[in-house]
Amino acid sequence: MKNRILIYGIFISIVIHFIFLSNIRFNISNNKLLDIQLVQLPPEISKKDLSPVKNIKKENIKKFKKDNINNKIEEKKEEIYCELCNPVKDVDEPISEPVFGESIKSIEMVYKVLHDLGPNKGAISKIKPFGVDGQVNIKNEKNLISKVGSLIINYKVNKDNYEIYYEANAEGISSFFYSKPLIQKSTGSINILGLRPDYYLYSHGKKKKSEALFDWKSKTLTINRKKTTNKYGLINQAQDQLSFMFQFMFLDPLNKMQIPITNAKVFKIYNYHYIDEVNIDTKLGNLNVLHVAKFNYQSPERIDLWLAKKYGYLPVKISITENDLSSIIQEIETLKIKKINE
Repeated sequence: MKNRILIYGIFISIVIHFIFLSNIRFNISNNKLLDIQLVQLPPEISKKDLSPVKNIKKENIKKFKKDNINNKIEEKKEEIYCELCNPVKDVDEPISEPVFGESIKSIEMVYKVLHDLGPNKGAISKIKPFGVDGQVNIKNEKNLISKVGSLIINYKVNKDNYEIYYEANAEGISSFFYSKPLIQKSTGSINILGLRPDYYLYSHGKKKKSEALFDWKSKTLTINRKKTTNKYGLINQAQDQLSFMFQFMFLDPLNKMQIPITNAKVFKIYNYHYIDEVNIDTKLGNLNVLHVAKFNYQSPERIDLWLAKKYGYLPVKISITENDLSSIIQEIETLKIKKINE
């Protein structure tokens, strides 16, 4: 029975397929051939074909970035800066004026020399400072500053050569202990960079005498002191401790803060730091000065200079602080300047 049903099913399926195929008509009348149109497939896209597109994109990107940068620059120009916030590259350098030292024939400077015991007076409170006179109030420890001497400095120019003479004399009680004057001398030539010392002398009586000789050809500095001789390699623009005081007439002190200096004892580079720009009262009047100092944070010793802008950055006040915080202060009393044409 099952076989019959299977046979009938197969027969019916064949009949249905025959009927379906017999109803299909192909339109090939009028003897027309069947046209088969072949469509060419697009070629594969290679990296070379994409390169122009990439170039275009790059150009657009570059242009966009450039425009953005220009916009940023314009925005920066519109921003308001404080004077100290301006970028360094945007600060216009002032027009350099002729240096003060080129027109000078001679300078005479007279200082009064003061001694300040400083804050460490506890251990030496019973000792009177040198040079105490009736004008000093001993009871007021804040005013333990006394005049101990005077100082004269003469600076002379002869064509391209210079000579500086320094003489300090003790006054009052201190003159009994320091009867001999302290003498310093510096001689040398003048070039486009200012003073170039050849010889420096430090002398205080017969026993204390030392000298420094600058040999610029062999680049050698020779120091003779206490029957000993030491030699050092000479550094360009080196100064002695007397000539460097007048070197600021030729060079802006804020552009030259590292100076190789010898005091006829040692030779080393001294680093000066800018402190501030202030007005101070002096015997020459109220002066605008640059305050610079040589110091380090590991020692209380320091040297402070107040350089008068009106007089070619000549020092009108000098303070030398010792290890015990006492200090020697030199304040200008008179200043006589002769120029070449006078």
